[in-house]
Amino acid sequence: MLVAGAGEILPPVPQWHRSRMVLVGDAAHAPSSSSGQGASLAMESAIQLARCLPDLPDAATAFLAYEQLRRPRVEKVAADAAKTNNRKASGPVAKALFSLLMPLAMKTFFTPEKMFGSLHGYRIDWDDVVTA
Repeated sequence: MLVAGAGEILPPVPQWHRSRMVLVGDAAHAPSSSSGQGASLAMESAIQLARCLPDLPDAATAFLAYEQLRRPRVEKVAADAAKTNNRKASGPVAKALFSLLMPLAMKTFFTPEKMFGSLHGYRIDWDDVVTA
């Protein structure tokens, strides 16, 4: 499930490539704008595609490998954004509790590394050879 705007759910694109054409970025995977990850996911995808093209024998094989490398990550980011968007639809009591508890939580057990480590710490090994 891919999420676009507030409440809009875009269905996943079943295949990101056909013949000598491939989709990259929001054309293939558009996370919710509230995730703040659209541009970074597009750049990651472009880098992974650039890794696949020289390592594999033809465009179709490279495009398939690119999609297999990227789909799990972009679908996880989209799913996480959907969860965040659903939590934002809280009622007045939940909003008041959130406002009271969040400063305490941020000082005690929420840290950027724990909260966003897998999202912001993602690394692409450019030298790793891509296989089909």
